[in-house]
Amino acid sequence: MSGLYKVLVVDDEMLIRQGVINYIDWEKEGFQIIGEASNGNEALQLIEELRPHLVITDVVMPGMDGIELVRDVKEQYLDIEIVVLSSFEDFEYVRSTFQCGAADYILKPKLNGEELIKTLRKVMPESRRTEKVIQSAPSIDVVLQKCLAGSSLMVSEEELLEDLSYSHYSLIAVCGRDDESEFFKELSGIFEEQLSACETFFVPADVSGINAVLVNFNREHLQSVKQCVTWLAEAERELRASWIMSVPFSSILELKTIFEDQLLKMKDYLFYLTEEPVLIYDDLPEIPEAGKPFDLGRFLSLFKQKKFEVAITSLNEHVDVLRRQYTKDIFEFKSWLENIMFNVIVLLDNMNYDVDEIETMKYQYFSDINEASHANKAVTVFHTFIDEVRRIVQIEDSKSCPPDMKRLLQFIEDHYAEPLSLTTLSESFHFNPSYLSSYFSTHLNIGFSDYLNQVRIVKAKQILETSSVSVSMVSEMVGYSDPSYFCKVFKRMEGSSPGSYRKQAPALN
Repeated sequence: MSGLYKVLVVDDEMLIRQGVINYIDWEKEGFQIIGEASNGNEALQLIEELRPHLVITDVVMPGMDGIELVRDVKEQYLDIEIVVLSSFEDFEYVRSTFQCGAADYILKPKLNGEELIKTLRKVMPESRRTEKVIQSAPSIDVVLQKCLAGSSLMVSEEELLEDLSYSHYSLIAVCGRDDESEFFKELSGIFEEQLSACETFFVPADVSGINAVLVNFNREHLQSVKQCVTWLAEAERELRASWIMSVPFSSILELKTIFEDQLLKMKDYLFYLTEEPVLIYDDLPEIPEAGKPFDLGRFLSLFKQKKFEVAITSLNEHVDVLRRQYTKDIFEFKSWLENIMFNVIVLLDNMNYDVDEIETMKYQYFSDINEASHANKAVTVFHTFIDEVRRIVQIEDSKSCPPDMKRLLQFIEDHYAEPLSLTTLSESFHFNPSYLSSYFSTHLNIGFSDYLNQVRIVKAKQILETSSVSVSMVSEMVGYSDPSYFCKVFKRMEGSSPGSYRKQAPALN
């Protein structure tokens, strides 16, 4: 086979890139597309790995534009030629690229196969075809990189893949080692030592930051590959690294899909599964039942009633379930924690607690959660926040709530189903009714009747979620003698009737 000039295509518009790649039978014309990039930064990385002879690049791109790319390439790789694609209005940019070392340019409106080949032959004439180029042939590393990028393959590259020895493939990754890149280069040899019938290829980290080894084997040796991965994971356990093995696949053209849909997804699982030494596609830990969604309304209602420990206990129980739901999106998990924190701070402020310090600290809490490398770290930050909330409410409540008043609030909690009023409470606790009314308004930011309704409706929701007793019976159980009034209060506070709430309650679905 005669040698081919290696070409890299750079443009932020995918349609332009694909157009350039598919305009021409490149091998017939003496060229080989070895990769594509959407901006200058990606292009420089590929140039370092693939060493093309020729770069075709757009001028105006996000990040590193064509001018910077031409300048950097010519500073580092004098022998690489660059052809610039430009719009009519980009001429000043084109002039700048020539000053930096571009060899030629093509106007995009005139871009077609004939014009492109004509320009490339002028830039890379036959006389420049060195012996090294003439003898060059596609390498398996380059072809794997193109498969991983989803780029089109040349005929010669497809033929190279057909020559691979075995019928199946699997991607193996190790996360958490400081020497990942170097270790992976050694790993290929380790697999070939342990498995007599296999080939391995190093797949270096791309923008996802994950190195991998592609193992090529016959289907009947799949179990041996799994055993080898498990053995290596156990041998390396003291390094606290985690191993991942993707589902086996039979076509190398599936490499991009398996890498993105399997390997990267399983890598995200490690955010939650920090103690797992190995994740194999068909032997993943059991996912705990999610249970019912967190009732933020009930949580906030408990806070308003100053039942902080009850609210926090239910919150911590839900967080403990969430941290074990390892398929949950990481961003969603972190955002949920931050949303709870935000709501608590706003509510405490509305209840006249001193939140100045925690307001200042919240940005650090949010930053620490966003940067947490695993769920346990994020939850530790969250618990630190909750401890600070406890401290704030304890300090304030010790100042403003006399022991007798605490006993009164507990009395309401214990006797909510009985007829209660400011008068009956004042007689039982020897408080002036006006003082009680003022206390509720001043210290709880709510009137007595509304406070009692909150307690009763919270209890009613619990009964509706966990039993099938009639609405009228629920009304009586929580202290309302008139079911229609109960329904009116319930709808005002919850936005739906008791019957509708029960139908939507997760516990009964």
